Amino acid sequence: MELDLDKIKFEVEKFKKKHGVQKEVSPEDAFMLKSIQPACHSKHITNEYFLVIELQYDGCTCGSDLPDARMPFTIVPQVNPDCYGFKAPKNWTPTKLGEFNLNLDVFKD
Repeated sequence: MELDLDKIKFEVEKFKKKHGVQKEVSPEDAFMLKSIQPACHSKHITNEYFLVIELQYDGCTCGSDLPDARMPFTIVPQVNPDCYGFKAPKNWTPTKLGEFNLNLDVFKD
């Protein structure tokens, strides 16, 4: 399954206030802030993501609920390749397990 989370972007201001002083946002911070945030499980903060599939169709289900599925998934933080020079490891051969189409336009304001 392949889900392109790179399509979800947030606007990041060039400057932020820190201790009352305007500071420029570094390229690394801007890269992380404009992308979807990684999953987090800690004592005080929990940030989890789930892929939810709900089926809708015409017709009668005769009193039973419509089929659905809810699967947890983890978003791993990545680094900005422009800042760190990302290189794939030797003998790296990713395997495609399958694919599906997902329209992220429905989440735009």
